[in-house]
Amino acid sequence: MAVRWVDQGLVLDRIAFRESSLVLRMLTRTHGKQTFMARGIRKNNRDGRRSVLAGFHTVEIEGSARSEAAMLVLTRAEIIRARHHLPLQGATLAAAQVLQETLNRLTADADPCPGVFDLSASCLDLLDAGAPPLIVLPFCLGRIIHLMGYGWRLDGCAACGRLEDPAFFSVKRQQIVCRPCGTPYAQRLLPVTEGVFLAMHRLNWPPDLLGIPLPDAYLYYRITINCLARMAGGPLLTDGPFRAMMAKSQFSNTQEQTDDRQGTFGNSGVSPMQRGIGAGGKEGGTGLPC
Repeated sequence: MAVRWVDQGLVLDRIAFRESSLVLRMLTRTHGKQTFMARGIRKNNRDGRRSVLAGFHTVEIEGSARSEAAMLVLTRAEIIRARHHLPLQGATLAAAQVLQETLNRLTADADPCPGVFDLSASCLDLLDAGAPPLIVLPFCLGRIIHLMGYGWRLDGCAACGRLEDPAFFSVKRQQIVCRPCGTPYAQRLLPVTEGVFLAMHRLNWPPDLLGIPLPDAYLYYRITINCLARMAGGPLLTDGPFRAMMAKSQFSNTQEQTDDRQGTFGNSGVSPMQRGIGAGGKEGGTGLPC
């Protein structure tokens, strides 16, 4: 039976196919992540589809296929929410690319999640409007983690269970760790300040752009990107370029001195826990004595 439908979509990836076509990975609002064949789009741009699919716009798309098992063919694409300013700033572009890769790697095929789509579109709107990417991105990623069912636990320490003086976060257990339990393993954990703890607890969207200092926003980003890397089974390739852009900003110089575990976490943002390295530095360790 032939398939034809119309939906809103965000382009996640483009792959050149033969001489003139593109294979597109798109997140649609009501049909989940879908793969489309855009025939002849690289050779013939008379209808403007190539420019429509070149940015971070929200587009209305029409797809058709001969059967439910066949690949969808993109028959129409029209911008309904343009974001022309977003690619003009390096840090903003890098943040949008982190979001793109997150959606491409963590959303399931044909699994609708309108909440994730609307949140992602809202995040891109804020970035296009000039909002600070280091504040917008971690708040967006934190909500995506929860919308996908991978929420963290803030109700007690991963080791002792008490909610007293939370100072660290265990990516392996997706849970906070109190200062007494976490201090011996500080090199294996991520630091948590009061501001970060409140942001993780509230998960407010849209974020209060003045409600969190940039150093805390960076710590929050490290937590979300490490959680996402663990969920994705490996580091996000776009994390390194985004951190490099942040390193050029007014914020980075003082923060990078406190974040001196780059040799441990690497530019990819992957912690030793995500590689299965425990407190003894050997593969397969548990990290915390709990």
